[in-house]
Amino acid sequence: MEEDNQKLVEEETESEIEAPDVKGQEIEDSPLSPITNFDILKIIFSRTTAPHAISLSLFLFILGVFSRSSSQFFVDMILIIGFGFSFGYLITAMLMRFDSIKKFSDGNYKKILLIPLTLSLLISLSFWYAFELTEYGDRLRNILSLGLVIIFVIWQFAQAWWMRVPFKEFALSKMLRVTSTERSNFGKYANGFSPVIWSLIGFGVFLAFESQGTNFSNIFMIMWFTMMAVLGSIAFYLLYRMNSKNWSDPMISVFSAYFAIGYWSFLAYHLGVMLYSRESQPSFVFDLVFMVITIMLVIYSLSVQALRSETRSNKGHPKRGRMINSDNVIFYAISFTAAYGASSFFLASEGTLFVSNIKNVGFVSHLIVIASGILVLLLVNYTALVGRGLIDQGFVDSIRAPKDN
Repeated sequence: MEEDNQKLVEEETESEIEAPDVKGQEIEDSPLSPITNFDILKIIFSRTTAPHAISLSLFLFILGVFSRSSSQFFVDMILIIGFGFSFGYLITAMLMRFDSIKKFSDGNYKKILLIPLTLSLLISLSFWYAFELTEYGDRLRNILSLGLVIIFVIWQFAQAWWMRVPFKEFALSKMLRVTSTERSNFGKYANGFSPVIWSLIGFGVFLAFESQGTNFSNIFMIMWFTMMAVLGSIAFYLLYRMNSKNWSDPMISVFSAYFAIGYWSFLAYHLGVMLYSRESQPSFVFDLVFMVITIMLVIYSLSVQALRSETRSNKGHPKRGRMINSDNVIFYAISFTAAYGASSFFLASEGTLFVSNIKNVGFVSHLIVIASGILVLLLVNYTALVGRGLIDQGFVDSIRAPKDN
């Protein structure tokens, strides 16, 4: 099993972070360059993408209005429309493998939206019929409610994974510009001090909120610095065991440093919201704001994945299964984010009675994000080391029994 996991990670690494060997091969020999922001923007803001972005915005706005009511009817509508819209776009994404569907969806705005919105409407009507006109309505309602809670929790793993993409792309671009062969401690210091830096930045943000009337208790402040120090120490210790002397490799040092500086901002945000929500309002107020950012990052991340797959094929790399490509990436992205949006609005709804203590769900979800984030931090560094040919161990073995210690 360990060998299979290592092979899977190495395959991803070869396409994403392959770089010069330890002896200093030229950077231009790397088979793949970073995906540029212009490549991503061509997908996100293309003519065929704009109508779907508008439909998603309207969908989220409607769910936001429904969540303001304490009526069970509007809670049911969040379930019905949420799952209907998500499944409609998911099925459309699967249908895009057929050329006839692809050509039909590449027309004017009405034709572009016809298939996903028609499927969404039909699925929503099916749920409504089951809710209102069958004896299984209550059972289905409970199943869908539990489904949204599970989606919300599982999404936290996905957040930690998808959030790595912009920071990794930035770090990768910095790594590929390195021309020096001198060993450096930049990566080691950056990983050690990033949690400290973001602790101080967070403290400054808290002071700014306090000047606007928000109160943060002394316990909150103590827990903030303590948890950031504990998490930072754990991550640094595990990274040190994994990287060992290879951390001073000039390219690994730069990559690890810039990724840590960026990714710790994400972890610090979730830790702050998690701690604050335990003593004040539920964290969903902040989550709904962050949801918009997450949605854009999902589209960004999936677009990177699609472009990498196509670039790999164009450059003669072994062709792998391409479930997601530039033709259907927007449909998959909207389907996933619609499910996440529905789960967020469902839990934030004043009429939700399915969850007795929403604060606990929010606390657990943020805790999952933070724990997953530490794991992602380790995995990204591991794939960089494997891509450089500096280690040949499995992921767990690289931490458990590091070389050169």
